[in-house]
Amino acid sequence: MKKNIRIATKNDSVQILEIYTPFITDTTITFDCKVPTIDAIENKIINVGEKYPWLVCELEEKVIGYAYAYEFADREAYNWSVTTSIYVKPEFHRNKIGKALYFSLLEILKLQGYCNVYARITDSNVKSEKFHERFGFTQIGIHEKAGYKFGKWLDVKWYGLNIIEHPQFPKKPKKIQEIHNTLEFHRILQEGEKMIYQKEKDS
Repeated sequence: MKKNIRIATKNDSVQILEIYTPFITDTTITFDCKVPTIDAIENKIINVGEKYPWLVCELEEKVIGYAYAYEFADREAYNWSVTTSIYVKPEFHRNKIGKALYFSLLEILKLQGYCNVYARITDSNVKSEKFHERFGFTQIGIHEKAGYKFGKWLDVKWYGLNIIEHPQFPKKPKKIQEIHNTLEFHRILQEGEKMIYQKEKDS
């Protein structure tokens, strides 16, 4: 069955929210406590997509996972750092969907010129810790009792990865619109898709 990776649009908002909602209502993976509106998701996709990659993986035109980068902090000196998030439907875990999305996301961030990638992981989310470690992330800090959800205080671990060398005089990273029609951009997505099909071939 055809699976492809592409840039998200606001038309994906309903399906993205369907994936995200159980993580809000049933887990501490996200610190969101209330399910956002469709309009909020649409606006988030539009705002993120002006500068950063937001990718979805489709199976027969149904979104089964997504990953995106967003602003690490709003001071100008942080321009070369981003934070990332990824969510995949539980029934598609262990199918290399997450690996393909994250590979594509990180390679696109390199192409844009970002140097540092960070992820916040709830202390109990061991699967996410191992997932990030496989990509080379290392734990760089912990915020103890940073969040309160489902009647308990939760620690948050920070993971970090340097994806390109830090130049002495860095150029401002390119916006996603500046690169999304390039051959290199499409090659990255194709490489990500190959990871999924290799899994199916090996099964």
